[in-house]
Amino acid sequence: MPQLRSYLAVSILLASGLASSRASADIQACLGASEKGQRARSAGKLREAREQFLLCSSDGCPAMVRRDCAQWQSEVIATLPSIVLGAKDRGGRDLFDVSVSVDGEPLVKKLDGKSLPIDPGPHTFKFEMAGAPPVVERALVKEGEKTRVIAVTFAIGAPATADVPPGPGPAGDTTEKPAPGPERHHTVFPWIVVGLGVATIGAGLVVILTSPSLPAGCEKATQTCTRLAGEDASSFAKRQEEAGRSESQPLEGLIVGGIGVAVAGAGLLWHFLEPTGPDRSGALRFTPWAAPGSAGGSVGATF
Repeated sequence: MPQLRSYLAVSILLASGLASSRASADIQACLGASEKGQRARSAGKLREAREQFLLCSSDGCPAMVRRDCAQWQSEVIATLPSIVLGAKDRGGRDLFDVSVSVDGEPLVKKLDGKSLPIDPGPHTFKFEMAGAPPVVERALVKEGEKTRVIAVTFAIGAPATADVPPGPGPAGDTTEKPAPGPERHHTVFPWIVVGLGVATIGAGLVVILTSPSLPAGCEKATQTCTRLAGEDASSFAKRQEEAGRSESQPLEGLIVGGIGVAVAGAGLLWHFLEPTGPDRSGALRFTPWAAPGSAGGSVGATF
């Protein structure tokens, strides 16, 4: 009997030691999963972080570890992006027997329309199916982006609407309609003319603003100048010339500015009347022209 009691005592001690060792191993596993999840989350590997936090939030982990891991897991799930894969043929019909890999790693073997979690960042998706060349699509997936559609079109199948040649015209009408010419757009030349006109207006303003004032001893009404006391002939002639410029230079500036206004107006008219759209024969054309001191335009049509 004493020997039996000794065996029982040894058995109890061994069982207690095994239980303690197993509990210590479970705690270490929980702490390890918590650390791995935090590292994966910092590295942007949210899918791996979610799995690690799921492990350390299980019932076998200490209460404090479970609480933290459960909170981290919910935060990761909120920011973990998801995508929906799709593929069509040229006719817009859905394809199903398509395998997809992401960044060289297999993702799905067939398309089923379900959303899939994916780590944020740039990814390369490769869609493959039998009888068609693979299609590669690159996309930048952002944190918190949910059910983003990544879809491609394979170069198979007929287009949904084939080109139908135009039917015959009314009975008895066999006249062949001329095909419209190439599409025409506004050119830059009218704006060049407008720019020249604006520059000319500026030159006229400069001429007006730099006009000299009427010198002393000169009368605008009589357009004469009186020689001042002690003034020599050269200074008197210069003063007369300046008086003439004070009278004529503003008029010259107005003329130059008026030419600029006409040129700018012709350029704007050219722009608004310039033919655009298909080049059709018989269209009426207006071509303005401008030159220093004059402006006009010509009208013509081609049949």
